[in-house]
Amino acid sequence: MVESPRHHWPWFAISVLGLAVGLWGMQGLPSLSASPAGAPLYPIRYPARVGPAVVASPAQLTYIAQSRPAGSLLEIRSDAGLVRAHLEPALTRVHLGVIFLEGLIFLALSLLVLAPRVDRGPVRDLYLCALLYGVATMIHGSYFPPTPSWAHWVIPAIRIGCLSMLPVLFFRMSQTFPRPRKLLERRPRLMRGLWIAASVLAVWQVATLFRYFSDPRPDVWEGTLLPQFLAQVFLVLSVGLGCLTLYRSGQKLELSREREQTKWILWGIAIGLTPLVFLRLLPRLWRQTLPVPPEVDRVFELAIPVAVTFAVVRYRFDVDIIIRRSVIYGTVTAALAAVYLLVGLLAVPWIAGRLPDYAAVLRIVALALPVLLYTPVRRWIGTWVDRSFFKTQYDYAKAFAAFQEHVRGALSQLEIASLCRAFLEEHLSLERAVVIVRRGEGLAAAGALASTDAETVIDAVATCGTPRRLLAAGDSTSRPDLESSDFPGTLAREGFLVALAIMAEESCVGAILLGEKRPERRFTEEDLKLLHAVRAEAAAALERVELVQRAAKEAFVRENAAELEGLKDYLFATLGDDLRRPLTVVRWTIETLLERMGHTSSPQHFAELQAIQAASSELDRLVKNLRDLSRPGLVGGRELVRIDLLPLVHEAVTAVTPAAKSRNVRFELSVAPDLTPVSGYRDLLLEVVSNLLENATRYSPDGQAVEIAIDRKGEEDRLIVRDHGPGLAPDHGERIFDRFEQGRPSPYSTERGFGMGLFVAKSYLERMRGRIHAENHPEGGARFICILPEWREAEREAHLVSR
Repeated sequence: MVESPRHHWPWFAISVLGLAVGLWGMQGLPSLSASPAGAPLYPIRYPARVGPAVVASPAQLTYIAQSRPAGSLLEIRSDAGLVRAHLEPALTRVHLGVIFLEGLIFLALSLLVLAPRVDRGPVRDLYLCALLYGVATMIHGSYFPPTPSWAHWVIPAIRIGCLSMLPVLFFRMSQTFPRPRKLLERRPRLMRGLWIAASVLAVWQVATLFRYFSDPRPDVWEGTLLPQFLAQVFLVLSVGLGCLTLYRSGQKLELSREREQTKWILWGIAIGLTPLVFLRLLPRLWRQTLPVPPEVDRVFELAIPVAVTFAVVRYRFDVDIIIRRSVIYGTVTAALAAVYLLVGLLAVPWIAGRLPDYAAVLRIVALALPVLLYTPVRRWIGTWVDRSFFKTQYDYAKAFAAFQEHVRGALSQLEIASLCRAFLEEHLSLERAVVIVRRGEGLAAAGALASTDAETVIDAVATCGTPRRLLAAGDSTSRPDLESSDFPGTLAREGFLVALAIMAEESCVGAILLGEKRPERRFTEEDLKLLHAVRAEAAAALERVELVQRAAKEAFVRENAAELEGLKDYLFATLGDDLRRPLTVVRWTIETLLERMGHTSSPQHFAELQAIQAASSELDRLVKNLRDLSRPGLVGGRELVRIDLLPLVHEAVTAVTPAAKSRNVRFELSVAPDLTPVSGYRDLLLEVVSNLLENATRYSPDGQAVEIAIDRKGEEDRLIVRDHGPGLAPDHGERIFDRFEQGRPSPYSTERGFGMGLFVAKSYLERMRGRIHAENHPEGGARFICILPEWREAEREAHLVSR
């Protein structure tokens, strides 16, 4: 039974408004005139003048003539002379009746059939299509305004708007009827583009038409033809693509009712639009005479609302439907008749005898009361009939609503499978049911399999035919067309008669397997509909649980990573502090020995002490890097300062030279003449340069030079450090700057770093608004390029303000 809840009243009101607009547009149709017959009866040489308008073609003359009242005299002035033509009515009474009947049927379809079901998926698009086409049919066309009244301008605009929105709504309906397709989900911008195209065409048509209304000249008339042609092409393409989608998807639908719904729609469109396309549109585009009267194709168009009614209301009138509706409406009629008899024939005369002044009001109340009671009585009787005579449908619908609440609150795949199995076993009276679902990399099963593993069963269900198609063994259902002769032997040996894959994003995430029913009855169509509904709900629940579990896992990984990062920082800080204390003692001892011994000791001992001092300085710098890694707020509150790059590079070279001398590695410095000071933190920038030089020294062959270049590019200074080593691995251009990332081992040095020097260099440069990147030099070796911002006093002030 179709309910009519209160929230449907806006759609009923819109349908009534559409009927009013259609009737308003029809008022001018009886006064439309046919155009003059033309030569030889009326010799006309174009361009000609009709009143203030100039016409340059028979089509333009026809358009102008239609606006004149039928029976009036039309004067046409041209070089051939003055022609007076008596205008006849353009539409016969039969044609007007067909237009009115067709528009009324489409509007009745929207009001009586589709409006009560407008909240059921694609029915809303069908409703709007029927409404807009009914209004456009009643308006019939766009005509030159006989008077400057705004009404004669608005009516053509309404028709253009209706016909512009119609193809978009029909295309969207084709993607959702009788069930949604994936196209609109995968391409969400498609509908937006179609709406934009329809809006542009509508505005373009209205603008050019209004311009012609205000200035009827031939060149302006020509400007109206292109948008009209494009709008017709857009209409044909959209409806054609929609029909193709319905046809192709209709072949893949599993339920026969859905296939029959699609067939009704397609047959209605084919019967209704074929005469329109081949007998009206194509001859008009090719400027040919219409082969048949326009009333003929309009009669064929009546097949569309009839087909839609059959597809939406009930696309297959079986015995159950006839009995159900007969019982419902027969009971409703009897109940309302009884109400009228009690009120109108018994109560009203008795009350009127005592209150004669209110007799007329009481009779009106007696007539209105059955009308007011119609909807609630029909709803109540429909529920009673379903409970009493169609208990299966009623019980299934009620039980499934409770099942939805439970399965949508499930927290795991196994819980979903268990709920589905328990629900199907109880309500389908099954001897046995098994539900298998995927859980991560494995499987979870509700119910036991006798001898076959779950993975084999899933593969058998997913690979047999279309994955979404129901698999049924022979003589197991009341629908022989669904039963398959190639029912998987794996399932048959397990004792299953029906199987359905649970699909999510075109992949099989589970399977529902059903054995025999307890009374050994076949599965009815109502059983299979319930099974499909359970499958759809299970698929949505599994997808939701999978997303929740994936999000929880990612949150756990992030939490562990953050905890590990904190432990690393604590380790670095503790290790740096523990190493710095003995290292300070070692450096102080070496410096004291060097001061005491001076050059009095042997050169060999003095050189050894200097090497130890250089190594301790290098170790102190590494320990400092460790401690800095544990302090992310190292530069918080500090001021950017002006730095002369050349002295800083000399200082870094001096610090690294002792370590480079042991391998006879030297430093070659080249400086551009137009250097300017840079902006940064001096101690951090010194650490950056020292790390780059130390890294280049380690990868340089003995006796080779590390090349240092300072130049200028744009408003930035560049520091380039190049070695002559083996270069960078192909995938290490960016990874080399990651924390603890070490490049390939140096063939010229046994020393291995901690993978922190380059990370610290990049971190420091980014804090100073600088950049660094690495690349292989064309002539061999690696090259590190540091880009430093130029110092400006204004930048310093802005930095202080931001603090």
